Amino acid sequence: MVRARVLLVDDGPVDETVSALRDRECRVTAVESVSDALVNLRNNRVDIVVTEYQLPDGSGLELLAEIRESYETLPVVLYTAHGDEHVASEAIDAGVSSYIPKDEPPTASRLAETVSELTIADITGAKSDDLPTPTTETIIRAVDEAPIGITISDPSLPDNPMVYINEAYEELTGYDAELALGRNCRFLQGPDTEEEAVAEMREAIEDRESVDVEVVNYREDGTPFWNHVTIAPLFDDDGNLTHYVGFQNDVTDRKEAEAVATQRADSLREERQALERVLGRISGLVNETSQILVNSGTRAEIEREVCAEIAQTDGYSHAWIGQSRATGAGTTVSVDETGRNGAVEMEAVGEWSAAIFEEAIEQGTVQVVSGDGDLPASLAPSNYDASSMAVVPLTYRRATYGVLAVYADRSDVLDRRECKIFEALGQMIASGINAVETKQVLTADRVTELGFEITDDSFPLIELAQVSEGSVSYNGSTLSDDSVLRVFVTMSGCEAEFEEILAQCETITDGFVIAQREETLAASVEIREGGVFRELAEYGATLRDLSVSASSNTAQLHIDLPVEGDVRSVLSELESVYDGVNLVRQHERERDPRPTAEFVAAVADRLTDRQYTALETAYLSDYFEFPRPVSGEELAASMDISRQTYHQHLRAAQRKLLEEFFETE
Repeated sequence: MVRARVLLVDDGPVDETVSALRDRECRVTAVESVSDALVNLRNNRVDIVVTEYQLPDGSGLELLAEIRESYETLPVVLYTAHGDEHVASEAIDAGVSSYIPKDEPPTASRLAETVSELTIADITGAKSDDLPTPTTETIIRAVDEAPIGITISDPSLPDNPMVYINEAYEELTGYDAELALGRNCRFLQGPDTEEEAVAEMREAIEDRESVDVEVVNYREDGTPFWNHVTIAPLFDDDGNLTHYVGFQNDVTDRKEAEAVATQRADSLREERQALERVLGRISGLVNETSQILVNSGTRAEIEREVCAEIAQTDGYSHAWIGQSRATGAGTTVSVDETGRNGAVEMEAVGEWSAAIFEEAIEQGTVQVVSGDGDLPASLAPSNYDASSMAVVPLTYRRATYGVLAVYADRSDVLDRRECKIFEALGQMIASGINAVETKQVLTADRVTELGFEITDDSFPLIELAQVSEGSVSYNGSTLSDDSVLRVFVTMSGCEAEFEEILAQCETITDGFVIAQREETLAASVEIREGGVFRELAEYGATLRDLSVSASSNTAQLHIDLPVEGDVRSVLSELESVYDGVNLVRQHERERDPRPTAEFVAAVADRLTDRQYTALETAYLSDYFEFPRPVSGEELAASMDISRQTYHQHLRAAQRKLLEEFFETE
């Protein structure tokens, strides 16, 4: 027999204590903190609490104070290894049932004896004879004033009517005694009362057995509520059935919470199943698209193969990729082989269509059109035996490559999950297009040359020219391993010190002088966040030339784009960042002769980082021109090495370059 249920609160060794308590037939639950103890008290029956003084989240006396707010008579023993006279006095003043220091042996057995003394009377009933017996009036008052509805019915009368109800029953149902007494309790039933629960109660009453059900009942004003009903038969000393007692409790809040939880679980299950369907349908498409992007050599090939792959995927009937014209009028639509062969130029796509294309690109999200809407007949979903169309933006970093239109042949396709996947797919396609166009601009025989004039003072080299009151020309740039963009420039007509110039420039964060002759100097400067140089690279553009005159403070910018490059996007990007941007030149030309990619890669592989930097710095500083504008000492200082070491790196780099050039099989 369990003599006492002990809650032991101690974050130290407790094995000896638990063993001593169990020897006294105590059931021990051990926890380590005040918070754990309070949770245990709320959820379990506890006869006595034994606590250490020092706990991880408070003290034993703080736990005592919490206990006294809810359990005034629950015994609490302070059993501590951290006590002294002050702690003992404080514990006694706080009202502990007993104070036992652990350093006074035999501590564990002494604790067990104390627990037995404090709980034996209440747990075993050894003093039950001394307890007063409540009067009949007390029992009646307890039933009348009970917080749950209580009814008594008489089965000896026709239809087993109720002969007693308490006040809580009247409050629960809204029926007062005059309306309820003399009637069978079925009058609480209504339209949503389940027949199964009613049948279960009827069967139990017929069999003279207890029953416990939850049933929808209705109050006097017609309001439904969930009623937890317990009915039990009452027998006299001879075993004859005399009455049925019923207990009613409103459990509407719990039932509603359970319904919400069930609904949420069902929603999560449906969401998971829908996601699995989407992934099952589209995972193959993503893999095939990846292969297309790897194997394709041109943008046209990517567009054709991607659209064909989408049209062959279950759930989709057609796909095309469209681009806005550079003039801003109309859209060019490329249609894949499974639809209508060839390219179709739409002279006027329609204001609504153009708006949805722009919205998809500007927001970077997939836009879905259900039905035909206001689309032209040639682009309407019904024209492709489809129920809806998704417009997917094709954007990579700052570059836009048009939109991908996907037609779905069923209403359950193109939900929000699928749209999210198509957003990622659109970015992947745009990245692939960017890669092939960047490769084309590096390898093509012809390029589109663009010339711009920029007058915005925030343009990096314009600011540098204004502050220095001279001219600035661009020699080249490098991107370090830590993504720092350094630009090599030549500055002419500079009267101020270079450090003073840098301190006044907001667009330039760092820099140093490589060489200086009178009022002309070669320098390396670090552009804040890359400026326009990094933005142009994101469009597959290469910077050909850049200069700012001392008199006009106007930047002359020349770049090369792939022949199929997005000229309008480059212009729009420059205009979005800087004021005073004018496109003054656009024409195709033959590419300047450049070494092959294989040769460049072979040389780069042979050079060390120091050798590469020495060679690059010398070239960008015009060290190989005559007369030399910069000395070896100055270049060495820019790399923070000695002149002798610099020349060793430079000669080694030159030798490797020449060996690679003249090397024969």
